[in-house]
Amino acid sequence: MRLFFIVATVCNPRQRHREPRRFAWAGIDSHKPARSSLPSPAVLCRPVPEVEMRRAYVRTLLAVSLAVGAGFGLVHAARACEIPAPVRTIDPPGFYDDAAGYARDVKPMRNFIAHLNASADKGDWTCALSQLRTWAEADALMGKISGYQGHYERSWAGTDFAMVILRMPSDIRKRNQAQLDAIAPWLERIAIATRNAEAINHLHNNLVYWAGLNLIATGTATDNSDLINSGLLRVREGIRDIGSDGALAREVKRGDRALHYHTFALIPLVFAAELVQRRNIDLYRENDHAIGRLANLVIDAVIDPASFKKITPIKQALFPWTFQDELCWMEPYYAHVRDPRLSALIASRRPFSEWRLGGNVTAAWGAALPGH
Repeated sequence: MRLFFIVATVCNPRQRHREPRRFAWAGIDSHKPARSSLPSPAVLCRPVPEVEMRRAYVRTLLAVSLAVGAGFGLVHAARACEIPAPVRTIDPPGFYDDAAGYARDVKPMRNFIAHLNASADKGDWTCALSQLRTWAEADALMGKISGYQGHYERSWAGTDFAMVILRMPSDIRKRNQAQLDAIAPWLERIAIATRNAEAINHLHNNLVYWAGLNLIATGTATDNSDLINSGLLRVREGIRDIGSDGALAREVKRGDRALHYHTFALIPLVFAAELVQRRNIDLYRENDHAIGRLANLVIDAVIDPASFKKITPIKQALFPWTFQDELCWMEPYYAHVRDPRLSALIASRRPFSEWRLGGNVTAAWGAALPGH
């Protein structure tokens, strides 16, 4: 539109001597002398062949489109927004029951999450909103689940979707409130399904804490205090489960996976504690600073895996991601407590990226590290 105005003013004799209009959009001020590479009025107004005019028109449209995108800071015109087809039902076999079947069945949902988190990591909020709204309009993931694993997957996915929205800058959220209002009921339906899932509620282990984070993150994103309160019940169960030695009795029973599941259980407790601080709730202090005891247990084990023998004599088997991205809780925890032991542990692993937490956790939650 800026370029059309300039061309029309120069080439239309009736427009040439009007008072110049002021354009502050995208840094252009028409009162200031132009320092661009625009041709002179004589060149602009000379007759040109029809083919050349068409080409110029196309170039002008492209330039205006790019300028509009740059002006709003939202549109990445050079990159298409990929929106994988909505998955109606997530109902894979158990992770430990059928690894190949599990990987096959979760792939479409994880593919969407990967695209969504990539949009958030790039700050492409127009695309992220389009991705979420497309799945919201399809009521994705809300089909009937016959097994148990699907309830966990939907809970984690809902957590990720809410965390992406919580990463969104406040000015972007305000400008796109109608989009967010269209997405919110779907996120709440996912959270309510998680809250009501007996396949999770009867476990009383890390999956209940993760369900609590799903409820708290969604309630925070949609300003739904009922969901936050339901989430707090579950997260506080986890905090009460932490013993005087920092261990979780139910996770110790996992045998050679006990250390892995202590690490995995800590993630939702820390992120839930961070989110509810906005409501002046300090979960870090509860049960005599229990989250800190669990964190210290895991930190000691990262520094010296043999230290976990005080919890169980069983040799521990870790997944490749246990001491990598599943240590992402260290980012907000370090920002909160400034434990000097964490600086080197974090620096060597950055950036942390967790598919359940909106993508790049370091970018969203990380603090500056001394000496790095």
